[in-house]
Amino acid sequence: MRSIVYNGIDLSEWCSAEVVEKVAMPVVPDTMVVPGRAGALLVSGRIPPRLVRVRLFMDAGFRPGTNGLADVRHRVHSALCSTAGGTLRLPDEPEFEYRDAVCTDAGTWSSLFEDGEGEVVFTLLDPVAYGRERAETGAAFEVGGSWPTWPAFELVASAGSAVQVGCGDAFVRVEHSFSGGEVVRIDCETEGVTIDGVDARVDVMLASDFFSLSPGSCELSFTGCSSHTTSFRERWL
Repeated sequence: MRSIVYNGIDLSEWCSAEVVEKVAMPVVPDTMVVPGRAGALLVSGRIPPRLVRVRLFMDAGFRPGTNGLADVRHRVHSALCSTAGGTLRLPDEPEFEYRDAVCTDAGTWSSLFEDGEGEVVFTLLDPVAYGRERAETGAAFEVGGSWPTWPAFELVASAGSAVQVGCGDAFVRVEHSFSGGEVVRIDCETEGVTIDGVDARVDVMLASDFFSLSPGSCELSFTGCSSHTTSFRERWL
């Protein structure tokens, strides 16, 4: 992979690229003043959007001429100018994908000829990368990555009054009159639940807690179903 891929458009047709700088992940602290204590007390913190600077090199693989170079520049402009943002893959980590990425700054081309280069800056509104997609049919497995990830579950219900999936003290329970064979899908990221494709959020027990999976060993519990599949994307900070 010699360039970036933004919103599914591979810029390697026109440019090669290198990541110049990844700004370290700062933490924005939430603090409170404690009488008699110097400084402040750390209450919590959050991770802000991340900036990634990329240098693009004009590299079409042939001599396109003046008109061809102008065409290349317009195509690069068009590919990067997405007001809705999109996904971003970087050449130094091609197996990872960033979502909600927006090109928020750009320098000038050093030259309008074949040796031109310039820098662009992407703001990653979701600063945690998505790695490979996983699907597990067992109840115990290892979760890769370095950041918690939101799982989705597909359960084939047995005849009964409820299906449930849990992890430690957290669980999601769907109470419904099941005949057996219904497909229940639980998406912990969106907190969405469907039964045979029909919205079933009203059937979710109030005490339910849509949970994430932390990296490392994971052991889930399932009740009220004849089979189950857990799918997720590994997350990398």
